[in-house]
Amino acid sequence: MSDDVDCIVVGAGLAGLACARELVRVGRRVCVVESADRVGGRVATDTVEGFRIDRGFQVYNDAYPEGRRQLDLAALDLGRFEPGALVAEGGMLRPLADPWRRPLAALGSVLSGSVGIADGLRTARLRSDALRGVARGAIDPDASPVAAERTTREELAARGFSATFVSRFLMPFFGGVFLERALQTAAPVFLFDFAMFALGHACLPRDGMEAIPRQLAAGLPDGCVRLRAEARAVMPGRVELDDGSVLTAHDVVMATDGAAAATLLPAAHRGDLGSRAWKATRLVAFAADRSPLSEHLLVVSGERSGPIDNLTVPSDVAGGYAPPGAALVTVSVRSDWAGETQDLPEAVRRQAEEWFGAAAAGWRHLTTVNVPRSLPDESPAARRTRFTSPRLEAGLWICGDHCATASINGALASGRRCAEAIVRGA
Repeated sequence: MSDDVDCIVVGAGLAGLACARELVRVGRRVCVVESADRVGGRVATDTVEGFRIDRGFQVYNDAYPEGRRQLDLAALDLGRFEPGALVAEGGMLRPLADPWRRPLAALGSVLSGSVGIADGLRTARLRSDALRGVARGAIDPDASPVAAERTTREELAARGFSATFVSRFLMPFFGGVFLERALQTAAPVFLFDFAMFALGHACLPRDGMEAIPRQLAAGLPDGCVRLRAEARAVMPGRVELDDGSVLTAHDVVMATDGAAAATLLPAAHRGDLGSRAWKATRLVAFAADRSPLSEHLLVVSGERSGPIDNLTVPSDVAGGYAPPGAALVTVSVRSDWAGETQDLPEAVRRQAEEWFGAAAAGWRHLTTVNVPRSLPDESPAARRTRFTSPRLEAGLWICGDHCATASINGALASGRRCAEAIVRGA
């Protein structure tokens, strides 16, 4: 065993950084190895012509309990989206407001026909049930799933929501969050997220979503994180790197995504990691002279055709996303849109023109971001394959959003719980 460190963490995504931070906090000596040239894993931000562009549709919810526990939210300088959304349908944008935080606007949603009274009452009941369940701990998407776990679609049907309301709002909104419009994501994940959106706001850090892992890494000792250090094999107390070097420690934590873990762990511990499906996403970014929106709202598409799943203007919410005098427009592409990537910018502009007029035709394409492994499948069947304990065997541990919930909150919680288990020796 090396005299230098007590634990090696493989992977500097959110879970790995959270695990390392907790271990360092209690006095453990830690080394984090990361194959990429930056920390953060799938939470990343690129700069293109002065615009900050997150890799895929990503927002941070300021109600996340793990974020409040582990992050300095004030230092992230979060900009908030307004609660509610604009629903695009038939070339029109209809407001859908949160009645608890914007009661007058919510009344307008009913009067405009965006929400029927019956679905409004069902939403109120859903909100109450979700908040109460989270507060009591009865709704915990990180807990081991039960055999009879419903899908989100089944949960909404059981609650009596109309097909119109589901297709107009719930499907496009949560389809964008879950990256799948079939709403096969397990109901506890939906209920938890619904509670978080009811309690908090969708937010963006001024310096992009990558500011979150950078803040976590900044809390580690100098030299703790080794970038461009790719592991080729991970085993109890030992990590072999691609350059032929070997690192040893009392404990090793596998903190990569599930697909990578399946290639690095000993065969006896891979389980179903390699077979769990991934959800992909594409994001198209445009430079505009001005924002197409008058409010800081998310636009979700309730239309049956077209590439747009949701549309945001990050520069409206957080000033660091665009150079002065410009606006950044980002579009998350529907997973069922069958067009080619090279056709996306023009197809997006054509659909956006129906909502915002001729100005959308002048949006300048900056980049298209393809994320083939954005979120692991969170259907009930997939969740039943998760590891139930962070301990694989003596000296070998695992954490990541694939062990909990595919979210920032889930990744942070998984990393922290893994560190706590190591300290307990569990």
